[in-house]
Amino acid sequence: MSKVGPSGGKKVGSSDGKPRRSNAWVRLRKHLNRKGVVEVDMDHHRYKMLNMLRKGIQDLMLNHKELGPKRELAQEDYHHLFIKELETKSGRKFTFTSHSSAVFASLRQAVSVTEDHYLNAIAPHDLPYMEFMSNSRSGQDFYLSNDQEYILKTDKTHNIDIFKSFLSEYLDHFQLYPHSLIVKFLGVYSLEGPGFPKTHFLAMQNIFYPPQRIETRFDIKGCLKNRYQKPNSSDKNILTILKDVNFLDETVDLGVQKGWFLRQLQIDADFLRQVGVQDYSLLIGRHKISSSEVKDSVSDVFIRVKRSYAITGGLPKHTLENLSADLPEESDRDNPQNSSSMQIEMAQRKTSYQGHKSIYTVPDFLKDTGNGSFQQTSNRRLLLNCKNPLHVINGSEYRYYLGIVDFFTQYECRQQLGRVLKTLKYRSTDHSTVPPDVYSERFVKFITEKTTGSV
Repeated sequence: MSKVGPSGGKKVGSSDGKPRRSNAWVRLRKHLNRKGVVEVDMDHHRYKMLNMLRKGIQDLMLNHKELGPKRELAQEDYHHLFIKELETKSGRKFTFTSHSSAVFASLRQAVSVTEDHYLNAIAPHDLPYMEFMSNSRSGQDFYLSNDQEYILKTDKTHNIDIFKSFLSEYLDHFQLYPHSLIVKFLGVYSLEGPGFPKTHFLAMQNIFYPPQRIETRFDIKGCLKNRYQKPNSSDKNILTILKDVNFLDETVDLGVQKGWFLRQLQIDADFLRQVGVQDYSLLIGRHKISSSEVKDSVSDVFIRVKRSYAITGGLPKHTLENLSADLPEESDRDNPQNSSSMQIEMAQRKTSYQGHKSIYTVPDFLKDTGNGSFQQTSNRRLLLNCKNPLHVINGSEYRYYLGIVDFFTQYECRQQLGRVLKTLKYRSTDHSTVPPDVYSERFVKFITEKTTGSV
């Protein structure tokens, strides 16, 4: 194993050599005072570990291009471990491990995340990480890239092993259904050092990105027992994620996207049932939609079509050239329409523009089915021209942030025993510990009943 250059943080101690009053007590006091998203500064108990994680990712992606995306993956790529020894300025050694590096690089490529963008976001040279303080009971820690586009979530070795056991099927699922609601994990890393037990990090896209305007967040499993969360206080800095009982009087009004959403929800739930997992959730974030978020010019629609088909290969080059050639001149593109009606109109009929001799026609394989998606097996939709387009959908009144997370729990002996105990405790089977087939069916049914819109 090779070593990289030194790095380190602020030394703990005062100028006179006496230990600075602090450490454990100051950290504890700061931890108790944290609310929402806070910066991981040099006094944070995870600062050194995250800094070493940053160094490891930088070395992997800058110096080992052979572990980048591959056209064809071999079986050994799924089991490959990249191991690097890192050393701080004070001489403390850390061991960094990247799991299945080429597989995750290929997955990033499949969902149109470039290597440069990922590196600059997840391991920038001079921007601090953020920590998300939530009401999660999982015991996991959540760290964010500085712009909050990506999450580094800690997890148990057992869960990492479960994930890697169906990693091939996971990649296949995104290649077949590139607009899947399932969260995209873009890397798995481990770090171990003196005073720090071995810690696993899952790098994932943040469903709730960009977060600035999101007003309400839900975590929905499709059951009601022990699924209530006390709502926010008046302190807006506290980020609370509400649960199923809180959601009973709510709906998700997706307008013309209802049909696409329910089909993809069923497809994704079937996949999770087939790989034998349960206890997953649908994250729902929402905020009131603004007028600027429902207006599309013709050029905006062209961008959206390109973006929708950029995932896993995209439109044929000649098709893009024809679409581009048939667009009106720039001066004729300022005719905003409601995005939903524009989408259907563009897909169902030819559209001519005054003063322009060409007739703009959407290709046959983009023809709308009448409910917001296209006639093809991959169940694509017309993505929004916005940040995080794979997980953002405009409804009638709200912009929604939707994604399926936490799917590493298999129905093993522990879960089977837990099912018995919970059934006795609640005198009901309406809890989260049920077999994958039961969980999947109930999950889809609950969300379907709460989804409204045009069919």
